[in-house]
Amino acid sequence: MEIPDEYPDVLTDELAPYGFAFASTTEGEDGETAVLFEAEPESFVRANPELGIEESYGSAWPPASLRLIVSFDRHGDPIQVDFETIDLLAWAASADPGLHDRLNTMADPLDQAVAVGEALGAVLSTEQPIDDFLE
Repeated sequence: MEIPDEYPDVLTDELAPYGFAFASTTEGEDGETAVLFEAEPESFVRANPELGIEESYGSAWPPASLRLIVSFDRHGDPIQVDFETIDLLAWAASADPGLHDRLNTMADPLDQAVAVGEALGAVLSTEQPIDDFLE
């Protein structure tokens, strides 16, 4: 699938406020395309400690970078929008069906890029449940 020329630029603008920078676009032999963004782990975790990213790495902390990947099948349909341990497509399906619809289509590629930024922003701003309350 060929990514529209403007897509990485719009996605870069949407993800920059969260510390992400464009890393690469790769095409697989099966026609899949992946767009990769990376963030510096230490500063990201300082800004978002409630996500538990550092804990998820255990003794392998810190990685070289934190990764956000947007992948498309050979027909151009989004098949993956993942940030570390968070599947943004699955999250949006349950939390915001309208946002999920925008993430899940490339009918308007620039709006899909904006939706990726909105989904990440929503996940990062979501209050985490208090463990004591759940016990």
